[in-house]
Amino acid sequence: MKNTDENDQQIDLVDEFNQINVDYEISKLNKAGKHTRFKSETLKITLVSLLLSMSTAVSMINVVIPLVITGVNVGFVLKYFIIAISFQVVGIYWGMTIGLLDGLLQFLVWGMSPLFRFTSGIGLAIWVLLFWLMYDKIFKVYSKGKCFSRSLSLIISGFLVFIFGPLSSASINFIWSYVELGEMYGFIQFINSWLAFMVFDLFAIVLFTLTTNRIQLLTNKLLIYR
Repeated sequence: MKNTDENDQQIDLVDEFNQINVDYEISKLNKAGKHTRFKSETLKITLVSLLLSMSTAVSMINVVIPLVITGVNVGFVLKYFIIAISFQVVGIYWGMTIGLLDGLLQFLVWGMSPLFRFTSGIGLAIWVLLFWLMYDKIFKVYSKGKCFSRSLSLIISGFLVFIFGPLSSASINFIWSYVELGEMYGFIQFINSWLAFMVFDLFAIVLFTLTTNRIQLLTNKLLIYR
């Protein structure tokens, strides 16, 4: 009797399975996946627009701190900080896109040479790439499986960005100066330009290093509730 009941249950399960329209269920899953991806991309585009607006708005803050080599504009420190955190908020692809779009937006707002704005956009895209490489991929600051302690990883990552970020900016500035102005300055001037960019970038790097873990926690919470 017990075996008969079990056989009847198995037959009922088989009948129920046969009644399921597999193609229809797969179609529903595909539509749900497409809808989720669409919502995700829409949210990213909205965040990209917000970050671009914020970077443009803070760049209009004209408070300059005079230092030995160069003056540091507080507005531009905040702008570089906002662009640096973009890879945490919208990913590396959109983060680098924000850097490029910022160059275009600055050209539309302030004018100046199109080549200068284009090279500035490339510099910002490289800026985002360096933060992503050093903090996320190489030293894995946000991962539990990192090689060093979090504090040491933050310090090393910040130091390397402090070296290579200004170096890339000085190199791009050298190329722009040669192409557009026909000027090829010497090694001493290049080093001076590199040091000036180091002072210029230092405050944004320190601000990023102090806040990046908190920003990552907030971003992870957004991903959970999305």
